[in-house]
Parts: sequence; C-alpha cells; structure tokens
Amino acid sequence: MDLPIAGSTLAVSTAATVYQLSLAAGDYLLNIEGELAVHSPTGASLHRIPGEPHTDDLAAALTGVIVSAVVADGGELRIDLESGHRLVVEPDPYFEAWNVTAPGRYLAVCMPGGELAVWSAES
Repeated sequence: MDLPIAGSTLAVSTAATVYQLSLAAGDYLLNIEGELAVHSPTGASLHRIPGEPHTDDLAAALTGVIVSAVVADGGELRIDLESGHRLVVEPDPYFEAWNVTAPGRYLAVCMPGGELAVWSAES
C-alpha cells in the first residue's frame, strides 16, 4: 500500500517525545512508537527503540523529500528519502508501531501484529 506522503518534506516534529517520534510530512504527521532503523546510502544504520532519546544524527537522517512511502503486507513501513536514506519500522506484536494522520482526512495505523487499519475521507 502506498501512503499519501510521497513528495512531502519529512522533518522531526516538535510533537516528538521520548516514547514517540513524530515526523511532519506536509499536512501529515507520522508517529512512530515502535523500533525503527534508518539505513544510509553508504550502508550504515541508525537504530532507535522506544524510550531512547532522539539524536541529532537521527534527526538529520530523517530530514528531506520523501521519494516513496509504502507499507508491506505484514505492516512494515518503508520510507525512502531523496538523500538515499531509508526509514524502516517493523510491526510490533503487542503495540501499534506507527500511524500516519491528517486530521479529519486520513488515518493509517499499524495495529499490533501488523494488521492495517485505514480511514480516508478522500476515498
């Protein structure tokens, strides 16, 4: 499934907390509550688990234009940035790993175990 955030500029939001990483993508907000990995074009990876503080390296890697934003059948989120960085969030067996929202217009949630719940006023 493609998410409607491709073409937007991704940046760490001021809504980010210790337990949730919030990323602004145009009119959308991406909230990540699960473990994430950011893979660089050079092959290096940054990892963050819930409860860890956000680092400047992570914020810098997650800033840029979104080229592709897709969700695999099992709930894995993959976002490719123009910089060559790729954000990957695996589903969590017990918690909602991530969600994408545009208030009043769109909501996609990765439910526990990877099942997706999607609501859209645009369809």
